[in-house]
Amino acid sequence: MSKRVKQLILACLVPIVILIGMTVTPLYTLMTGEEITLRTIPVDPTDLFRGDYVVLRYEAEEIPVSLISNEIRAKLDNGQYDLNVYVVLEEQDGIHIPTEVRLTKPDTPLFLKGTLNYIGPTWDGSVEGEEVAFLSYSLDKYFVEDNTGLDLEEASQNGDILAKVKVKNGYAYLVDIMIVK
Repeated sequence: MSKRVKQLILACLVPIVILIGMTVTPLYTLMTGEEITLRTIPVDPTDLFRGDYVVLRYEAEEIPVSLISNEIRAKLDNGQYDLNVYVVLEEQDGIHIPTEVRLTKPDTPLFLKGTLNYIGPTWDGSVEGEEVAFLSYSLDKYFVEDNTGLDLEEASQNGDILAKVKVKNGYAYLVDIMIVK
């Protein structure tokens, strides 16, 4: 083979290898991750024209300030935001809830990697005067079969959805959602 043919083959293989590489972490998490359940909170979606999907927010995205480590508070006091954090989870009555937010990877296998965006009042203003830390996990949308999104949207607006999530090394992959009454 000539040098030119080898370069062409290499140029075609690089994008393919990159695309395959992007699927490794989600597939590994899906196959070997531990399944957890997260409770959602009500959301009023703003765009109904993007197809059938459900906008999800989780209780674990609004964490009481008391669960945040002093190390994180010091960084926030210095004006650092959008911090990469680890959220330690504990199962209570079949639902996994946050018990600690820290900067270092925990020893426990049940934790989520997230981004601490800011600290402020609760999203719905339900607890006046109490501040919470707002985190994101990139688990905010779930696409569904055609013509089934309205029931799920209504349940989401009422906070009647539980999310099944596979977690491995802090990486979370949304597997399923279910309506509870």
